[in-house]
Amino acid sequence: MECEGEVQNIPVQIQGHSLYISVYILRIAAAELVLGGQWLATLNTHLVNYKERFFTFYINGELITLHGETSNLPSLAQFHQLTRLQATDSIAKLYVIQIQTPEVSTHHLLELPTSIEPELAMTIQQYKNVFEKPHELPPIRFHDHTIPLMPDSTPVKVWPYHYPHSQKTEIEHINVEILSEGII
Repeated sequence: MECEGEVQNIPVQIQGHSLYISVYILRIAAAELVLGGQWLATLNTHLVNYKERFFTFYINGELITLHGETSNLPSLAQFHQLTRLQATDSIAKLYVIQIQTPEVSTHHLLELPTSIEPELAMTIQQYKNVFEKPHELPPIRFHDHTIPLMPDSTPVKVWPYHYPHSQKTEIEHINVEILSEGII
């Protein structure tokens, strides 16, 4: 990465502690300040606990402990965050993921024939939610796909195969004869 310059002894407030840090100016859109390996080297001995998420070190004889974020779960992105990512060309694609919890079925066992193989019966019972008969329409999704239809359109009635015109009249004639004889 190319550095645009260096600034010495910038006062930084972190969790109520005043630190004076020398920084390099980099083109990084995702963070305001990155405390990297060069800064850690200035601390000499320090203690990091990744499970409890804290970082302890001495500066000028003072013991400082910085605490990390407590939540592991990602939070929903806010609109201003997405617009900043888009404005700084830091985002290439955006996907929507919707988590749905499966509904608990009241049916414990499917009724299976007694002549079925035991391995097949166990597999069917293991995946019984796939084999159950649906009782209602599927749930409404965040994005439902539809096929738009023309207003006042009627179903298409065309023979499924392409016939020459001479054969079409013969087929229609044969169908009329069969219907009149009561075969169909």
